[in-house]
Amino acid sequence: MRIARSVRILLSLFFLGSLSVSAGERTDAFVLAVERVKHSVIPVLCGKFTLGQFSLQLIDGTGFFVDEDGDFVTAAHVIKDLKTTTLERPIPCVMAIYVPDSAWEREAVNFQAHWFLFKECKVDAVLDLAVCKTTDKIPAKITPVVIEDIRPADGSAVAFTGFPLGTVEPISSLCDIATYHSAIDGEGSREFVLDKGTWPGASGSPVYDNRGVVIGIMLARGLADSVGTSFGRPSHFILTFLRENGISLKTGTDKPKKHKK
Repeated sequence: MRIARSVRILLSLFFLGSLSVSAGERTDAFVLAVERVKHSVIPVLCGKFTLGQFSLQLIDGTGFFVDEDGDFVTAAHVIKDLKTTTLERPIPCVMAIYVPDSAWEREAVNFQAHWFLFKECKVDAVLDLAVCKTTDKIPAKITPVVIEDIRPADGSAVAFTGFPLGTVEPISSLCDIATYHSAIDGEGSREFVLDKGTWPGASGSPVYDNRGVVIGIMLARGLADSVGTSFGRPSHFILTFLRENGISLKTGTDKPKKHKK
């Protein structure tokens, strides 16, 4: 599959400028982290078949690989959106992701990628988390993220990488942890707030520190009075959700392992 780059140069310059100006020298610490995480993210999309040919309709969100078998995590509402029919979209989406044949090629006019369909996901609607797997095995080498059960302090720098605004290649942005809230039991705060807004399509993006270690997942952007902020789920709940669905991490540096049944 050949994909034409659709990101406007002006849009790309805006994001790159925002990243460097708002964070200053801190961006140096994130350059390698961003590059590392970019190998683990994929667009979660709506497609359709026409005369046997699959085509992209829209990119609805972002996902990230958590193991080498092709399991990926995204936001549950992304999956719900793909399964919902509307007047504008009366036929249900064919849910899919695509993976570049090599690396994301920022300067290329076109790049080669392959579609992979998926059908069923395990979902926690309360936590807004989903883990899905492609119906066919992905032949390319998969680079899963590293996840740690940590909550960086307020003011800590983090980044997120995803596919907002229908971009066909990942976009990264740098921000700070503003606060945590929604603690209802001993498991701690269920939500963190970032001091930077995001854009439609970023839901499901991994949020990570300057080591490239995932500390949470992006779930929502601020609207109305909360414009300029965004909201995510801490990694503790991602890890718990994965363990409950047969994928666990012993430590932040271990690769995910499937439980034997």
